Amino acid sequence: MIASWEEDPDWGMLVWTYLVTGARRGEVLALRWEHLNLTTGVLTIRHSVSEQRGGTTAIKGTKTHQSRRISLDAETVTLLIEHRERVIARCSELGTRFHDQRFIFSYTPDHTRPCSPSGVTHRYARMVDKLGIRTHLHAIRHYSATELLAAGVDLRTVAGRLGHGSGGATTLKVYAAWVARADQQASELLAARLSVPRPTTGNPPVGR
Repeated sequence: MIASWEEDPDWGMLVWTYLVTGARRGEVLALRWEHLNLTTGVLTIRHSVSEQRGGTTAIKGTKTHQSRRISLDAETVTLLIEHRERVIARCSELGTRFHDQRFIFSYTPDHTRPCSPSGVTHRYARMVDKLGIRTHLHAIRHYSATELLAAGVDLRTVAGRLGHGSGGATTLKVYAAWVARADQQASELLAARLSVPRPTTGNPPVGR
């Protein structure tokens, strides 16, 4: 994570957003400033960026064809406010007006076009390769989900953040092993809070 911020703040903010939201690659790239409420700290996922032949990008609906809201922590909101200020400054330098329809993440100075999905994937691959880490961009989504489940966040909430349908059935299927581990931890936690009954030595069995 530190390595992404060291490359440049925009790249660090992008990787951070993937981590804290658990959103799909195209969903994060399709975000515009109008989808982010910096007052309430709520991010609305409405669209996704897909890559067409020839390297062009297109905006489409989400995988489930439904929008969803994701709550952000205070630190992430602060980072996004700082990111927004950088974008506004760039637009000012270009002599163009900033507005909320501009993309949050973009490789163009005026943020009028989203980042290329494949470009982001390749950049992430190059970064982790330099670090000697064997992973890929989609693993961030898995990390976000498994950390939440391991921390005891309920399945329905995790499913909602990920954009899984069926009331958590998809999440349960994909992360069954992690859910089972969390369930085991829950049983041990409960047992640790209870006094285990022990029969008193020498007393006759009840009823005799």
